[in-house]
Amino acid sequence: MRIAMITPGSGGQFYCENCRRDLDLVQALRRQGHDAVLLPMYLPVAEAAAAGEGPPVFYGALNVYLSQVMPGFRRLPASWRGWLDASALLDWVARRSGSVRAGGLGALTLSVLRGESGRQASELDRLVAWLRQECRPDVVHLSNALLLGLSGRIRAEVGVPVVCFLQDEDTWVEAMPAPWPARLWDAMAERAADVDLFLPVSRAYGAALAPRLRLASERLHAVWPGIDAGACRPAAPPAAPRLGYYARLAEALGLGILAEALLELRRRPAWRDLELRAAGGCTGDDRAFLKALRRRVERAGAASAVAIQEHFEGAGVASFMDGLSLLCVPVPGGEAFGMFALEALARGVPAVLPAAGGFVEVAEATGGVELYAPDDPGALAAALERVLADAALRRRLADAGRASVQRRFDLQTCTVPALLAAYAAAGARSRS
Repeated sequence: MRIAMITPGSGGQFYCENCRRDLDLVQALRRQGHDAVLLPMYLPVAEAAAAGEGPPVFYGALNVYLSQVMPGFRRLPASWRGWLDASALLDWVARRSGSVRAGGLGALTLSVLRGESGRQASELDRLVAWLRQECRPDVVHLSNALLLGLSGRIRAEVGVPVVCFLQDEDTWVEAMPAPWPARLWDAMAERAADVDLFLPVSRAYGAALAPRLRLASERLHAVWPGIDAGACRPAAPPAAPRLGYYARLAEALGLGILAEALLELRRRPAWRDLELRAAGGCTGDDRAFLKALRRRVERAGAASAVAIQEHFEGAGVASFMDGLSLLCVPVPGGEAFGMFALEALARGVPAVLPAAGGFVEVAEATGGVELYAPDDPGALAAALERVLADAALRRRLADAGRASVQRRFDLQTCTVPALLAAYAAAGARSRS
């Protein structure tokens, strides 16, 4: 089967769950003999670019932005606009603060959702032509519902089923000021008719988005993300109590909340040596928050106990997990799934997460996650202390989590078969 996976690249500046999910799936599909192609949008997928992936970047960030704000730009010859998709320029864009910030991009997001009637219609022309002439896929897979503006023309002109993951659209849309969230959800709901099957990454997230996208239950087929569990060696045991945070180093994902819990615990004699190690990269928008966080930690006399690695190294996750007592990414409202939990559990590191969103589903499926009430200010520190203080509990969580990830979340034996079944169901719907 020839699969075209269309994914919005993050430029490799931070741990992007969607990018990691899509790249891993493409590589796993190839290992099983399928002809899977990763098509980046906006910015490169850094790991794929480093591996010499062939397809160009579509909807290059600079072309998309200038087409939005400069009407005359769209009338320039394609050859004049093409140089803006050069790798060096897109790498520069990836390092700029606004390239992955939702707040000021409502009009642009809506324009892309409008597809052939949006200001980026020429980019859609180029993508559809490439799919028809160069790729000729059997199925096209969109990374999230913010790309639904592509689906109508792909389905009509390429003539193949279109499926769409659902993951973290709400994080992008709800970060925008009114009236953009309502307008964007309406646009996605209108475009949803052009998709054969939606694949939420958790049942919980599918249930949350179904009313917003006006989707009947039969149009949803949950597919959990997976990880190459067999390649994940057990993490080295901690020499001292140490918390880990592995996600984008952003205020919205709860890093500041975790730092405050650390400071609270360090005031107690039993945990005065507690440390925090945080990694996952950041954007320019996150640097002011990180600067303020470092000042807060210094004022509390804990600077030597907190290590924040701003530069993202995607290949360094295994070494990061070494020496952690547990992983905690306390996103206040939870996430659609939480790939970072699999990263930890696959290596025998238990997780502490708020009982919200897809985190509850991950906890139930793995047995390796300690949940706490997200709306209780003291609940996080209490949960961290409970797990840190009980070596037997940590071992039970670690053993259950690692075994469950190998059994239920392995890419080759679990995720790829579920994905292929979804493709078959989408094909049947497309033909009916």
